[in-house]
Amino acid sequence: MHLHYLSRHADGPPHGTDLSPAHLGKLRLRGLTARDRRLHTAHLLRLSAEDRRARFHSAISDKAVIAYSRGLDWNHAWVFGAFVDGTLRGVGELVPLEGTDEGELSISVEKPYQHMGIGKMLTLALILAARRTGIGTVRMLYVHGNQRMRALARDLGAKTIAAPGVLEGVVTVAEKPRRPA
Repeated sequence: MHLHYLSRHADGPPHGTDLSPAHLGKLRLRGLTARDRRLHTAHLLRLSAEDRRARFHSAISDKAVIAYSRGLDWNHAWVFGAFVDGTLRGVGELVPLEGTDEGELSISVEKPYQHMGIGKMLTLALILAARRTGIGTVRMLYVHGNQRMRALARDLGAKTIAAPGVLEGVVTVAEKPRRPA
């Protein structure tokens, strides 16, 4: 996978930094736990107003972001983080829906790190987690204007359903292959 991200220098506009194999050491994906709550909250607080709306389907205050992160059920949700140069820049969450074999997937990536494949990498990690844990259906809710989530849903072969105010991409997860007896 070829990755690219934007960086800023004090004396000029954003410019691209290649994260090709020689630079991939700067990018790390790992599971997050309740111990990472501060990192999770800080990441969500760094999202622009537009990106918060895309992630939470409405405008959301700092106070609401903090409450969301505190209220996340870390014992049941699958949460992955993408770290660039040691800082959490993208988060993927898969929250199982109680009493079903379904889960809701959400992705957030900070503006300067979008369009470099982090969202897709987080999504694929969560689809694999769903497969390993028996979640057969993954739901991705996103606002109509969120082209990035629409593209992820399309790439996963999601069936798109229009719901009031949002679109829902529904992905059927292939069963984990069984080992021969």
